[in-house]
Amino acid sequence: MTARKVEESLQDVPISISAFGAEQIREQGLRDMADISAFTPGFSFERQNRFGAQGGTSRPVIRGQSQILGESNVSVFIDGLQFSDSILSFPFDLVERVEVIKGPQAALFGRATFAGAINLVTKRPTNEFENQLTATVADYGQFESSFLSRGPLIEDRLFYMAHVRYYDFGGFYRNDLDGQRVGDENSRNFNGALEFRPTDDLTARLSMGFGRDDDGAVPTSLQRRFDNNCFLDVRQQYYCGEVRTDIPVTQNLDLFGDDIGIDRTTRRVALMLEWATDNFTVTSNSGYTNVDQAYGYDVDLTANSTALGGNFNRIAVSDRTERSSELIVQSSADQRVRWLGGVYYYSSRRDFREDRLNGNTVDEGQSRVDNAAIFGSVSMDLTDALSASVELRYAEDKIGNNNPVARPDAPVFENRFRSTSPRLTLDWSISDDMMLYFSYARGNKPGFINANPLLPPEFVTADEEQSDNFELGVKSTFNDGRLVLNAAVYTIDWDKQQLTSNVVVDTGPISIVTNAGRTRVNGFELELTNAFTDSFTGGIGFSYDDAQFRELDDPEAQALFGDPSVRGNQTPNSPKTQANVFGRYEFDLGAGLGAFVRADYSFTSRKYAQIFNLAHTGDRHLLNLRAGLQRDNWTVSAFVDNLTNDRTPSTVIRFLDFENPLPIGDSNRTSVFVRGFQVPKAPKRQIGLTATYSF
Repeated sequence: MTARKVEESLQDVPISISAFGAEQIREQGLRDMADISAFTPGFSFERQNRFGAQGGTSRPVIRGQSQILGESNVSVFIDGLQFSDSILSFPFDLVERVEVIKGPQAALFGRATFAGAINLVTKRPTNEFENQLTATVADYGQFESSFLSRGPLIEDRLFYMAHVRYYDFGGFYRNDLDGQRVGDENSRNFNGALEFRPTDDLTARLSMGFGRDDDGAVPTSLQRRFDNNCFLDVRQQYYCGEVRTDIPVTQNLDLFGDDIGIDRTTRRVALMLEWATDNFTVTSNSGYTNVDQAYGYDVDLTANSTALGGNFNRIAVSDRTERSSELIVQSSADQRVRWLGGVYYYSSRRDFREDRLNGNTVDEGQSRVDNAAIFGSVSMDLTDALSASVELRYAEDKIGNNNPVARPDAPVFENRFRSTSPRLTLDWSISDDMMLYFSYARGNKPGFINANPLLPPEFVTADEEQSDNFELGVKSTFNDGRLVLNAAVYTIDWDKQQLTSNVVVDTGPISIVTNAGRTRVNGFELELTNAFTDSFTGGIGFSYDDAQFRELDDPEAQALFGDPSVRGNQTPNSPKTQANVFGRYEFDLGAGLGAFVRADYSFTSRKYAQIFNLAHTGDRHLLNLRAGLQRDNWTVSAFVDNLTNDRTPSTVIRFLDFENPLPIGDSNRTSVFVRGFQVPKAPKRQIGLTATYSF
């Protein structure tokens, strides 16, 4: 594990972490972060949202700390470098390990890790030759092939890693208007790395990645106002209960031609330098990422191509560049007092505009983030069994927007935010096989700028938010390591969280980020695996996150309930309960041939569309089955994903029904748009075959 910037065993880290190794990822058929979230207690990830078929700017949720717009509460890292765009098309056969690190990680991982961090550790070059060819075919037109090769160029000194991948998927659904497939995806990936060890003390690793994604229209349907069943006397009405999953996709795809869906290019370059001596190690990790994307989408999801004058048929064009650099000096791990110190710099520039098919363009200018930080930690063995550590990070964020088109007199708008993020930890090794730990951490998330130039000035900024997190956990192994049991209880006091609201301007409603009141999360997590016999292994995972608003007033709540307070309601887009169970049995067929069967089941409770806790996804039950044959250098497995064909959506988005306005008589307006709900279509049952050959 690298959760504390040093290599440690998972069972020795006094932090709640769920980890997935390369072998588990391959055998379980985990293809992306959404699959990982289905089998990780306390972690939820949308496969689809309003920003793209492969996730757009994804919204991971850890321990109930959710948000709908604005910067994510959980950051994704690739080999320790922040990656802020969609991670769903990242090739998982390149991944050595996925670490889902829960709770605030600002002290060591830095900005935008308010609720946790996800670190993807990629496969490194090696001093031994290894080649692996993998191919998958499945119904609905899915085909994926990849090849990974690594080994020495100069033995013991210079090593390489090369990886290529092609992925194509036809989509589970068709558009109701013209019969075209929606949700189709195509990705091509190229990755490589060189690792140079001129001496035994010095390591340099240069890595790069290139990806092209060409996806079709998002498979999302719109539940119309005619289904609204509650608060019908309120101006925009509402829907209460589980949303419908049987509504077809209805989109004007022909309006866009080849511009429908996502056209995205991703480029990554990273350089890691490490100098290790007997007493200390110096590590430098720097990276550059660029994501260039055009996304054509039918916003109103109607058969009416002229709804709002074509204002809601759009192509969103964005170009994001991220740069980061980190320098760390740390003592050797075998000392009684261990220390670490570092400096960090991060910058992000994102140009964004919407080209609307009616000829209008809304240019949101360039969003800017500059973050500089200094951080460190000290750990000390107080006794042979009791250790304590203190981590601290001081950071300054400069967040701005440059828009000379909308603000010619003062094009640059900036705010500065300063934060101090501590974490204190005590861990007690009761025995060689059991550790108790307690931690306190302060989470801080910088403010936000609503960049849409149509907004009035009072809605442009949102304040920073913060949280106090207390956790008590146990990590234990029994029966000579055959049984592993990890559990944690925690409470989170969360202040000024950034939530979504609407502002109505001349062209229609605009979603903005604004500050809410206070929230408390009380939760529990459990992960258990056990080797019952040499052939049979099983395990369970469970989480319960009671994330409730303690102080939050909303004007729409006043209209709905006669009371502006939503105290006691659950945070939106966050399940209260998650559970998973797996069982694996392997047996010997003789002649060097082995076989295995595996079943994985996960449960995710309902997610609410908004703070009012009215419309929701319903509960999801997912059952995956796998069976395979394996010999020394090859494996062939058949799989059935979503055996019961559960259609529960990953999220529900509160929206409007623009095609069916409701007349309001003698009002100054002749009609009003009433609530509708976007419902992303869930993956269907899928049957396929995967083969892997190593040589």
